[in-house]
Amino acid sequence: MAVLLKVERGTFKARVFLALVYAVLSLGGLTMVWPFLVMFASSLTGPYDYHRFSPVLRALWDRNDRFMRYVASCYPRFPADVYPEAPAHWGSWLVVARDREGCRGLAAAQLAALACPDTREQWQRMAADYAEFNRGYDISNSVCAFDARDVAGFVRQSFEDKARQADPAAFARMSRSARQEAALAQLNREWLIRYDSFFGIRMIAQQRAPLHHAGWDYPADDPKSDLYQNFKRMYRDRAAGPMSRTVPFESRPLWLRHLKRPDVQERLGFTPDHAFTPADYARLAGHPCQTFAHLPFPLPADAPDSLRCVWEDFVRQAYPRRLLRLTPTRELERDYQAYVREICKNPADYARLTGRELPGGSFAALSLPEYENSTLWRNFIPRAPYASLKLLSAEQAWQCFLLSRYVSLDGVNSAYGWNLKRIEEARLPLREALAVTFRQRGWRDFMASMLANYRMVGEYLFLRGQAFGNTLLLVALAIVATLTVNPLAAYALSRFGMRAAEKILLFLLATMAFPAAVTAIPGFLLIRDLGLLNTFAALVLPTLANGMSIFILKGFFDGLPRELYEAAAIDGAKEWQIFLRITLPMTTPILAVNALHAFVHAYNSWEWALLVCQRPSRWTLAVWMYQMSQQFGDQPWAVMAGFVLVSIPTALVFIACQKIILRGIVLPSMK
Repeated sequence: MAVLLKVERGTFKARVFLALVYAVLSLGGLTMVWPFLVMFASSLTGPYDYHRFSPVLRALWDRNDRFMRYVASCYPRFPADVYPEAPAHWGSWLVVARDREGCRGLAAAQLAALACPDTREQWQRMAADYAEFNRGYDISNSVCAFDARDVAGFVRQSFEDKARQADPAAFARMSRSARQEAALAQLNREWLIRYDSFFGIRMIAQQRAPLHHAGWDYPADDPKSDLYQNFKRMYRDRAAGPMSRTVPFESRPLWLRHLKRPDVQERLGFTPDHAFTPADYARLAGHPCQTFAHLPFPLPADAPDSLRCVWEDFVRQAYPRRLLRLTPTRELERDYQAYVREICKNPADYARLTGRELPGGSFAALSLPEYENSTLWRNFIPRAPYASLKLLSAEQAWQCFLLSRYVSLDGVNSAYGWNLKRIEEARLPLREALAVTFRQRGWRDFMASMLANYRMVGEYLFLRGQAFGNTLLLVALAIVATLTVNPLAAYALSRFGMRAAEKILLFLLATMAFPAAVTAIPGFLLIRDLGLLNTFAALVLPTLANGMSIFILKGFFDGLPRELYEAAAIDGAKEWQIFLRITLPMTTPILAVNALHAFVHAYNSWEWALLVCQRPSRWTLAVWMYQMSQQFGDQPWAVMAGFVLVSIPTALVFIACQKIILRGIVLPSMK
């Protein structure tokens, strides 16, 4: 019966009532759609804008926000050295993204410079020069803000290439999964580490290598470190614009950090808590220094003695020794031999420490190399005089590149619009390269970054083993089982008038009183004793009968007209014919609801599947999705993309069956 009659719907009160009803329904619908929109928008984000939890992606229409998102893709943390005018509290991208006004101002200033034709021409020249310089620079002294989603694919491809080179004919006959297994076996043999999949390789330790540390150097004979160098080179070589994720390691920030140390401040005549400024450096050096972006590096030859002493101590004590080269002399070589003798005592200790025999068995035969990746050589550097040391840095290489291209400092100033007093003030034009690359490829890179999460999730979930096929088979078996066992049991209880029918129903409903966690251990032990672990039977058998489904079906069968059964019996129909041709067609809506419930349970259940099927070859999409949420917890934007993908089949099935489901809701109330 309608709440309002047709004659009442035209009144003011009725219209207000209907408006309130529609408003409440719309609000309820919004509360259902809003979380999915937030999840979908989050699946298109990255480290910069994920924590906004917004139902829409601001970067779609905000160019400034899109620029900051692009900068975040090139640096794991905000590059304060590239943008020294940014607020001092900016560090992680989470903090940066919250300051919307600051982000808008910084991005607008960078993009506005490209609007001026003269400035745009200079910036494009600087970006092109930087790209050429970067492609030829030493890859070992570069840092890479790589995308963690690219690691597994790169490592897999690298070792597949090695497996192909080892046996091209056999590799050509392999399937895709066999090639991955061969590549993984090759990796485990070379790295002496057991990996179950390429997704377990993260490269985090290599990315966080302390290139700034004075006593650190790349480990010798480390295949993972060597592969990481190729990984950085891949990013640099495949860069479509002037800017790439692989950039030279700059030493200028190390020199500035050294000048700001409290003990150095006291040595320069300041108080330990003094905030060192460009004006302070200008006063010490005797020439202007407007910003630290153009802080001279290395220290010019005409620097005052006070600053020169600090610089020499910095080079000998704090500068990365992997970027130093010694000029050996006979006297310096004797000092090195005495130092090694003092540390190693005898040739046996030297062999144990270095892994190689002492030349000639005598310390007197030991030579001093210009460079050596050893602890002894690095620890000897502070004892060497400054005059015997030669610096290698990205800044010096860049300055030599500029002079070779523009001949003189005046030529550099003219080409770049700078006003430098000495070539040591030249900086790497990273901010210009970022802006120019964004102008050239802003939309393309933005679209690629939005789809990168889904690309990785698709490879993780659908291209690993038999996850997709396992899920299809499990869902099909679960639906067939629930549409067979439950209707038969309910029909028997309803049709044949069993004396114990009520007790049986009570027993079936009692099973619903226990949570799944209580029955998990007994169920696992039963499956184990039956020898069904790691089989589909272990997944399907526990879901064959459902107490609630049998109870609902019996109640629906009880409400069907008995005259239909009597007429069918008079016509000579057998019991199975009555069940198939009369009962089931009249209960299609309820069966559809049960089938949907079985689909959702089989498709989404991962706890039981992970418990009884511990072999990855038997895992379904739900289990792999759980594994992904654990393995990539530091990349929640990728996990959100996985949730969106795995929720699509459930939504499609519900939409396809909604008419039948609604009939199952409406028809019982109309009987």
